[in-house]
Amino acid sequence: MFPSNKLKIQKFAVKQLSASSSALADEKGDDLSSVMLKSLQCTDRFCHRYMYPPIKQCRMFPSNKLKIQKFAVKQLSASSSALADEKGDDLSSVMLKSLQCTDRFCHRYMYPPIKQCRSGHCFCFSCSESLHRLCPICGTQIIELRNRALEAIATKLLTTCKYRSEGCPEVMVRACDMIGHEKRCQFRLYKCFSAKCSWTGPAQNLVAHVERNHRERLFVGSEKVFKITKIENREDMDMMFLFSCGDEKFWVKLIYKKAATAFFGAVQYIGQTDMANNYKYCFEIKASGVTSERYFLCIRTTHADVMDFELIFESQDCFWAPINIAKYFAENDILIIKLNIEVVGHH
Repeated sequence: MFPSNKLKIQKFAVKQLSASSSALADEKGDDLSSVMLKSLQCTDRFCHRYMYPPIKQCRMFPSNKLKIQKFAVKQLSASSSALADEKGDDLSSVMLKSLQCTDRFCHRYMYPPIKQCRSGHCFCFSCSESLHRLCPICGTQIIELRNRALEAIATKLLTTCKYRSEGCPEVMVRACDMIGHEKRCQFRLYKCFSAKCSWTGPAQNLVAHVERNHRERLFVGSEKVFKITKIENREDMDMMFLFSCGDEKFWVKLIYKKAATAFFGAVQYIGQTDMANNYKYCFEIKASGVTSERYFLCIRTTHADVMDFELIFESQDCFWAPINIAKYFAENDILIIKLNIEVVGHH
């Protein structure tokens, strides 16, 4: 029922139109073409001919698939000369738009499982679970029926975060953007700071792990006093702590490098990278009996936990105290370093 020469034009058109989407999906153009052509086949198990308007559906047939099919037929049945007058990403743009969550406050890209209401409005998994099972557009019930057509296209066009199983809902068009997201994803897995420990897990399990296995490295609160001994003949030192301050968590690292003849200290915020700017840390050296004008103070904004401590220390955008400063404030060969972590703007 479908002219063979038109089918050739369709395949050529899909290949041309999906050329722009190949960069989006990091897939070959003909992979997406296959998905599109398959979605245009009749769903009757004994037929599988290509459909052409008018295309009819049952009541439970996803309305978005019908829209995609009609648009695809219109685009694919056009001549190649007409296609040359169109932008290469027209089809991709329409398809990507159809993959956006219908909820007016969301608009994230949907990825399997894609659920819908009885009227065919589709929602991402997060919204379908949190909308009390009622569609905010038409008020009908969100049902368990999945939109298989959109799911098939989504798997070709979109990339999900590798921490999706941990709860990350992020879906992106370009895989290269997802790589950057995964490095700072709030659902990413953390490694234990102990070289002898092989534990990895989400941020919310960090405190429990450290408390159970490295109790001496866990500190609850925002202030701590470090007592450093043997200042006159100080060897290399490396101390790492997990600070639990209410609902927030921080990595604290304090070291001494004999080669650099200096102490270094920094604090990392554990969680979303943009939240790190909301906190600051202060390292203070002050010996008892010394007047208030004579102290050594360093205040910095907390660093994101995606930054490497060694790079922070090399940049000296952190607490940095040469050994001569340490010896000046030390008493009985003991140096007292006080650390305080607080919200930016707090006095």
